[in-house]
Amino acid sequence: MHTLNLAVSGIVVAGVLAACAPTGAQTNMAVAPAPSRAGLIGEVGEFFDDPKFENAFWGALIQSLDTGEIWYERNADKLFMPASNEKIPTAAASLLHFGPDWTFTTRLCADGEISDGTLHGNLVVFGDGDPTMYTRFQEDSRTVFFRWADMLKERGVTRIAGDVVGDDDAWDENPHGYGWTLGGLDAWWSAETGALSFNENYIDLSFAPPATVDGRMTITPNVPTGYVTIVDNTTVVAEGRTSVSVDRAYGGNEIVVSGTVVAGSGSFERSPAIENATAFYATVLKETLESRGIEVDGEARDCDDIEGWDHKPADFLLLDEHASPPLREILAGLMKRSQNMYAENMARAMGLDAHGNGSFSNGRRVVMEELAPFGVPSDGWAYMDGSGLSRYNYVSPRILAAILTGMRGHEHWEVWRDAQPIAGVDGTLRSRMKGTPAEGNVRAKTGTISNTRGLSGYVTTAAGEELVFSFLVNAHQVSSRDTEVVTDGALALIAAYEGE
Repeated sequence: MHTLNLAVSGIVVAGVLAACAPTGAQTNMAVAPAPSRAGLIGEVGEFFDDPKFENAFWGALIQSLDTGEIWYERNADKLFMPASNEKIPTAAASLLHFGPDWTFTTRLCADGEISDGTLHGNLVVFGDGDPTMYTRFQEDSRTVFFRWADMLKERGVTRIAGDVVGDDDAWDENPHGYGWTLGGLDAWWSAETGALSFNENYIDLSFAPPATVDGRMTITPNVPTGYVTIVDNTTVVAEGRTSVSVDRAYGGNEIVVSGTVVAGSGSFERSPAIENATAFYATVLKETLESRGIEVDGEARDCDDIEGWDHKPADFLLLDEHASPPLREILAGLMKRSQNMYAENMARAMGLDAHGNGSFSNGRRVVMEELAPFGVPSDGWAYMDGSGLSRYNYVSPRILAAILTGMRGHEHWEVWRDAQPIAGVDGTLRSRMKGTPAEGNVRAKTGTISNTRGLSGYVTTAAGEELVFSFLVNAHQVSSRDTEVVTDGALALIAAYEGE
């Protein structure tokens, strides 16, 4: 098994850190406005010269959006692992390609006639990657499934004689990004990408410790399902520290909970990823139909397990088309929370739309085409997944700044701006730069994987000049907080600058 090692108090994550995990650090510092541009740039440079990073590699670019003048650069054309700054090209290309009002469409079909209260055949769902069947967008992750059950009953259907089939063939069969770390695939941030995605392709577990040492912990999934098996191997103790690991062996859906739990301690949550998103989707849909009084004779099946399956929605009776929320809302969820699965789904959705198959390689072609007008080359950098979890990604601060600059002048600028985390306010920046001039000012994408940090976005000086920036550091061996002292401190100085 590979282990998440998520301690309830004092979280420690073994192996690769989530590309989307905020540290919650703050840069509470008094900021004295620099008297001149040269003085400001000198002070900014001092942050990047911090001796704690003598073994690390910083890249930085700060450029005026008003004049195009470069204020500061450091290794701006060198390539860095960007972590979740990789979502900048993914999200920007998605918005350019689809526009803010585009939606995913999921189709529910009947493979057979409906008569005498029975669907004489299979119930089939065709997906194109909608990631929004989750409480982030609806009251219950099963809201659409409930509606489908009610719709079938309104048509008089009380029995399905065949199977509930999930068709994910609009995309290729690779559910993970290139080079993702095996030891993290059971973590929510490494959830599979899929043409059929449900509950963000993980299961939310709520843990309630017992009141006394002779009790057992209560574990409640947010979606009741037999798709996963939960094994509780925890030990309840009277005192000490609650420390729990949640493990799922690669290739299966048995979730093993182990460690110690202090009796009477507070509740907590964990969200392990599942294996085979399509089968998960079909299973919960079948269970939902049965819970609403519709008998299903067959099984929940991934179409890939059906020999000879090769169908399109046009082959069957269309029962319903479900449209997702618009892309503008999806991008906000992608960027502010830094949701990896959303980014991977968007890359493949572009590939499907432009080239007929939702492979990452097809999506990469679209990303390069959409970003080319911003001066972004198709070579000279490595776009290897959509989210930034892969350590094969490499990009320069100048390329990221070029994308951000291009989006500032685009007709969809307001949608793009509103999707970015805001310092001290929301998303992965909600706890950073509080109490400084950067609070409520900086809008930027964060990024974190082991020994790698990124922060790229926009800042406005006290004089009203808009700047774009990109800060990337690789091979550091200090804390995330130490990297934030550099990036957030520099931005606080810039935001306070009152000069020309």
